[in-house]
Amino acid sequence: MVIDFNSPNGANGVGRNSQASSATAKREAGAVTDRTTDTAAQQAEKNDAPSSVNLSAQAQQLQAIEEKLRDLPEVDSERVSQLRQAIADGSYKPDSSRIADKLLNLEG
Repeated sequence: MVIDFNSPNGANGVGRNSQASSATAKREAGAVTDRTTDTAAQQAEKNDAPSSVNLSAQAQQLQAIEEKLRDLPEVDSERVSQLRQAIADGSYKPDSSRIADKLLNLEG
């Protein structure tokens, strides 16, 4: 295939003039996009009012529950002391089948 760069209109009908007009159209389209972006940025600056968030009733309930859980201790010291006392005096009798069932359930 031979391309003649010297002729203004090539064999395929695309010459320098149409290529130049295509490049000009692309530059103009880019300028329009830039202006649109600038306008959006300017509009955002005008709306500098503080944003607000509204939580649903379920989200508010969940937040209240989380706050209550944070107030609870991680370890139930009273239960720990009861178990220590039961082990010390020999009254603690673990149920081996219940322990086995729980272990098997962990394996899932």
